[in-house]
Amino acid sequence: MTDRKRMMLRRAANIIWTNECPVCHKLLEWDELLCEDCSNKLDITDLKLCPVCSKQTCLDHTTLKFSRVYARCLYEDSVVNAIYELKNGLTLNLAEYAAKELSLQMKEDGTARQIDLVTSVPMHFLKKQDKNINDADKLAKFFSSELDKPCDLKLLGKRRTRTVQHRLTAAQRKENAERSFFILPKHADITGKTLLLCDDVYTTGSTLNTCAGLLLEMGADEVICAAIATTRLEHERDKKTD
Repeated sequence: MTDRKRMMLRRAANIIWTNECPVCHKLLEWDELLCEDCSNKLDITDLKLCPVCSKQTCLDHTTLKFSRVYARCLYEDSVVNAIYELKNGLTLNLAEYAAKELSLQMKEDGTARQIDLVTSVPMHFLKKQDKNINDADKLAKFFSSELDKPCDLKLLGKRRTRTVQHRLTAAQRKENAERSFFILPKHADITGKTLLLCDDVYTTGSTLNTCAGLLLEMGADEVICAAIATTRLEHERDKKTD
């Protein structure tokens, strides 16, 4: 969808629904995505996150299948509720905002020129039908529009499990991710391409790492990741609250 068409739809929708900041719920003009205060608060530039793994204390880079992760904000406080609303299809503002801001960063550092194709972490089709939205898919489509790159959401699939990923330890997350995702049998040829892999929240990296590994197995040359929010590692959260 072009920027002009998206803005026209946003303006038309604002006649029926109010446009609110997804973080603080302050009323916005029809063409705004976040209020200025929340936009400034979400900026994590001053945290000096690792340019590769987007953590204050690095993950083990030797185990990473992706080359780097871009993230816009920390998964804390009011951002958690904003992500929850996004997951439930109540508002797409945060996803569009993150895609715009991170796309600008990618253009400035030259990464945007390297990307050939945008994709996302898949959701099991029954869960997707139940929620009527996969927020990672929406994020990927926003990136596709901002970067003017094609988007393919039919590369990977996900098996249905009863395990809730965010309730697991880091080791359990890794094991669960490795058995949850798989390569779709009828996928496009991505040999030699650089892919942008999108997800809403980046925690231990198990999900992104597993999916990136599968894309490399399919022939991708490189996988770059993007997430709306990144979490602190366990010991970083403990230190913050001490």
